[in-house]
Amino acid sequence: MSTSKSLSNHLKVLEEKHRALDEKIIILEDDYISNEIVNPLKLEKLELKREIEELKTQIKEKQNEGK
Repeated sequence: MSTSKSLSNHLKVLEEKHRALDEKIIILEDDYISNEIVNPLKLEKLELKREIEELKTQIKEKQNEGK
C-alpha cells in the first residue's frame, strides 16, 4: 500500500514529464514536424494526464482516510 507522500512524489515526477513532453510537442509543431512524429507524443501526453488525474484521486482518498 502506497503512502500519501510516495504518491505525491510520483505525481510530481509525472507532472514534470507531462510538462517536458508538452514543451517538446510545441517545439515540434512550431517547426512543422510531421504528425507521424507528433501524434504518438500527444498520445503519451494524454496517458500521462490520465495517470496524473488518477494519482490525484488516490492522494485525496489517502488524505480523507487520515481524517
